Amino acid sequence: MFDAGPWELATLLSKLVAYAGFVSFSGGLFVFWLGTRPEQNSAVSVAARWSVPARTAIVSRTLITAVLALAALLLYFLLQIGLINQNGLRGMFDSFMAGIVLQSTVGYGVIMRTVGILLPLTGLLMARRALLASGSARIAPRLLVSWIAGALLFSGSFAVLGHVVSLSLLAQLAIVLHTFAISLWVGALYPLYVLCEREPAADVLPVLRRFGVWGWGITASLLVTGVFLLTRLVEAPADMLTTPYGQLLCAKLVLVLALLGLGALNKFRLVPALEAAGAGKLCKSIAGERALVVLVLVLTACMTTLTGPSHMN
Repeated sequence: MFDAGPWELATLLSKLVAYAGFVSFSGGLFVFWLGTRPEQNSAVSVAARWSVPARTAIVSRTLITAVLALAALLLYFLLQIGLINQNGLRGMFDSFMAGIVLQSTVGYGVIMRTVGILLPLTGLLMARRALLASGSARIAPRLLVSWIAGALLFSGSFAVLGHVVSLSLLAQLAIVLHTFAISLWVGALYPLYVLCEREPAADVLPVLRRFGVWGWGITASLLVTGVFLLTRLVEAPADMLTTPYGQLLCAKLVLVLALLGLGALNKFRLVPALEAAGAGKLCKSIAGERALVVLVLVLTACMTTLTGPSHMN
């Protein structure tokens, strides 16, 4: 089905780690932002009531995955040099070829993704003490700006490196919005899981409810942009079943529908029942979502590495 050698598999792995780092920082900071929004009749944000160990787990994972993403982006860049050079591992370190690749769309995309990770990583390192201080948790304006700018840069790289590069400006804007929206959704699952597992229901419910409100907009964005991109990337309905790209896309759609189903279960049944029934079922549901997200990221990496729309190959 796919002609995947060691170079292609290494490229796929580097993309997967970079994607994971991106959604981790985007979703992690999104949850912190939701938690630090002021509550009615209270001078203390709900995030300030979260335990330091819970906040530390979220921030530490975000930092670690961001660093891993930077390493993966460097590996991806070197792999592209090696693929062009066709001179084994030694070909990855050809400085002359590196300069050429750096001035190509691959180079531009890697720069966008690298800066897109570095910006929020730097902001998070500078704001880390304030986020972890006992009885205090706040999103500094510079961290908020660096997070949004970084997320948009990384999302924008899909318009440079992805299959929409040859499509209209509208399609390129759609992939940016689609990628940014999904990073908020799937990246928030780990911090929400940590909070549900470790914190009292009263300190988690406000964030879950806010996340549910934002979920309407996120879901609408994903559906509208997803359907629009589908009409641009797949020429005929039959391609969904007869081409490798279409088959991967079908599998991804099934997983996304399963994610939407679990999200609906959380919003309408498990979150309202959190205080009465405890967090056990909600934690299991979020864990299921996280497992599905891993598969979605793997399929996304496969679709951008091993194959492409039939009319673009």
